[in-house]
Amino acid sequence: MAKKIYISPSNQVANTYATGNTNEKAQCHKIAKACVDYLKKAGFDVKCTYNDDMYARVRESNAFKADMHVAIHTNATAKHNVTGGTQILLYSLDGERKKAGTAVFDRLSPLTPGKSAEKIYAKPSFYECKNTSGLAVYVEAEFHDTKEGSDFIIKNTTAIGEAIAKGICDYYGVKLVEKPETDSDDTVFCVQIGAYAHYVNARKQLEKVQASGFPDAIITTKKI
Repeated sequence: MAKKIYISPSNQVANTYATGNTNEKAQCHKIAKACVDYLKKAGFDVKCTYNDDMYARVRESNAFKADMHVAIHTNATAKHNVTGGTQILLYSLDGERKKAGTAVFDRLSPLTPGKSAEKIYAKPSFYECKNTSGLAVYVEAEFHDTKEGSDFIIKNTTAIGEAIAKGICDYYGVKLVEKPETDSDDTVFCVQIGAYAHYVNARKQLEKVQASGFPDAIITTKKI
């Protein structure tokens, strides 16, 4: 049976970013979506309702019987002068909690630009750490109240979400999702089978290719 993961993105619209005319809620919802999409592709049973009520999210997570509850936030300081990187908050630093938190930290930390405040620490007073029946991993993905941190988060919501998901995969020993061979729907790949100095020879080869089942084959030219 697939492991159940509940994703709980921040609802903190009042936490404004230093750049981009945006806020923590808006960016964490983007991060959450990328995380959810990746986890579903990896085979997890995932729930994320983007409910603005934290207490309701905890009730949903417990009713879902989540194996892991992942809260997604971005960080800030009172002085707004720290680009501090990744922080992971846990109910305690014991056993599986520490193992799960470290798995996510090890994927996300190399991605976030700050290093001065990076750490994994116990925060048993946080509601989502204390009241979820599933293993709680509370993610603070970089500091949003500096230009460097804010710009990084805004430009990298997909990468952040996927890094969190990869950490979850690592913890449960699930194979990572491979990148598709095409980057977008309008990407095509062309195969060249030969190059000829004389047009007559190129034309003969083209006719063979077209006759073998590739009527759309064409001749192109290139300077050498």
